Amino acid sequence: MPPLYELRDLRRGFGGREVLCIDHLCVDEGELYALLGANGAGKSTLMRILAFLDSPSSGELFFRGELTQKRQEALHRRGVILVPQFPVMFTGSLLHNIEYPMMLKNVPVAERRRRAMELLDMVGLADLRRAPARHLSGGEAQRASIARALAAEAKVLFFDEPTANVDQRSTTEIITLIRELWSSHGLSMFITTHNADMAGELCRRQIFLAAGRLVKRHILPGGRAALPSRLSLSGAGRTCVHLPPDTLQGAGTAHPAAVVRGLSSVAAGVALRLSLTEGQEADILLEDEESHRLASVLRLGDPLEVRVHGIHHSACGHDERGMPL
Repeated sequence: MPPLYELRDLRRGFGGREVLCIDHLCVDEGELYALLGANGAGKSTLMRILAFLDSPSSGELFFRGELTQKRQEALHRRGVILVPQFPVMFTGSLLHNIEYPMMLKNVPVAERRRRAMELLDMVGLADLRRAPARHLSGGEAQRASIARALAAEAKVLFFDEPTANVDQRSTTEIITLIRELWSSHGLSMFITTHNADMAGELCRRQIFLAAGRLVKRHILPGGRAALPSRLSLSGAGRTCVHLPPDTLQGAGTAHPAAVVRGLSSVAAGVALRLSLTEGQEADILLEDEESHRLASVLRLGDPLEVRVHGIHHSACGHDERGMPL
């Protein structure tokens, strides 16, 4: 089965300035992704390209295994819907707004009315069905736009900062609704957000951008950055953690050892907080099943051997061949 999206050497520029530069990215069907990064990192540009509302300047974009052609985005847009940060409601009642996509497809009146009421009940807005849609609060408009997207038979949903302009109660309701929709409807979902807790607790996958480029980083609940890593067993049966080299900056010539200081399960995998030598700490995220299995038997205070770029370090100071260092 091909990925939902595959990007190869994709670039997007505006006015002579390159704002997106992705060498390769695969996105799986049926997953819940967070698009993360600072303002200007390229999140909205990537989202608009994936939603077929913009075209890359160069490179290749595959959708479900098919190479998309520039200025032919409308051919792939069916079922791919972007819910903007400030949803636009049409003149008329909320019920009319939810029925509207079905009216365009000539769905019979009785059927579209029944379906619209089901969707409004799903998002908790059935009591407002006759209210003027333009008078909805920010949180109500977000939930209404989700119902309207489902009325349009959405299969891929993009949310642009869905909780940026709503109160805490509405934020909780929207997060709960997105989680329930993903688990019950099998949709592919993407969320651009600055809400680190939402990204860490809700999204199974994360795409982190900096200056238009992919960065190997994950955000945990509370906003801590975690580097992707994995666990393995050494020949002697000891658990090893594989760390990126920049994790150990400032470690000097000492051979680092790691001790487990925290362990938690998050949407994206298993998060470990490690104490390293010379007072360093590191947060890592384990995504693969084998690492999850090995992490399941770890306890606070357990020592781990450290491997960086294939070099095996331990508190004993031996390399992978068991030779003294």
